[in-house]
Amino acid sequence: MALPFLQQLKLENQRSEIFIICKEWVSGIYENHPAVTEVIPIRNRDLNGLVSTVRIGFNLRYKKFDRFYTLTDSIRSAFIIWLSGSKKRYGYRSQMRSFLLTDVFNLPAAKIHRSNKYLNILGEKSSIDVLPKIHLSNEEIEWACNIIITLDLKNPIALLPYSVATSRSIPNITTKEWIKNSKRDYLIFGSNSDIKKADELISICSNNSIKSICGKYSLRQVIALISICEYALAADSGLGHISASLDIPTVSFFGAGISKITGPIGSAVLVINKDVHCSPCRKNHCINIEEPLICLKSISMSDIENAVKTLTNQ
Repeated sequence: MALPFLQQLKLENQRSEIFIICKEWVSGIYENHPAVTEVIPIRNRDLNGLVSTVRIGFNLRYKKFDRFYTLTDSIRSAFIIWLSGSKKRYGYRSQMRSFLLTDVFNLPAAKIHRSNKYLNILGEKSSIDVLPKIHLSNEEIEWACNIIITLDLKNPIALLPYSVATSRSIPNITTKEWIKNSKRDYLIFGSNSDIKKADELISICSNNSIKSICGKYSLRQVIALISICEYALAADSGLGHISASLDIPTVSFFGAGISKITGPIGSAVLVINKDVHCSPCRKNHCINIEEPLICLKSISMSDIENAVKTLTNQ
């Protein structure tokens, strides 16, 4: 959701150098991007405690930034960019951090997509139709093609069923119902914490051609592998956003979250949101005891088939 901001920033400042300061685990998103001069990743352990945070801010002084934008609303991010010594510091008014910024913006009163929230910092001239783009090298794509051959898969469909929030993760039994009669090849993507769930999904889908690479590759390698899939079935997750940013036809399933604010955006995205009586709950764990995860379980196979046909013109 930060990519449209980055791309618009470069469009308006074509002679400027742009540096991305982000957590290490998401730094792969920005690699090889033509708008980016350098990615400065920060490890989670380097953010533990005041001393570590101060060290990060002071270390950034060597870059002598002219402008610094913070897209998060935390006081820590504002503190870091204040310590960096940047001449101009832009961000939203929140957590009593305004005194650390030179240019402060009021949070949007209306519910707008988060990508547009970021773009608003650049002013009224910024386009609201900027689509995120992740850029891969030819070598990365070639590597991914070779891995798919090794896995003995043909035009696989990417399964991105898991999220860090259980209320956004698609239950394995639901995924099984969606693909039970399919003769296609499926590839499950996820993190180390999803390995067991993926293995369970494979075991209950004994009649399907389905394999898992959960936890096996770096984020950058995962991005390359998603890019050569025919289309993706995605939970409300980071991988769903990645798929959309790669222009892969992506069917996104929403339950707990609000798709108008945090849904994936791209040239070929369709969000299925049943808008059941208890949604959006915005909880990390389903609180509907009588009908758990009804928001996701009520999505039918025909819903998905129609969405795929719409996106792929099949």
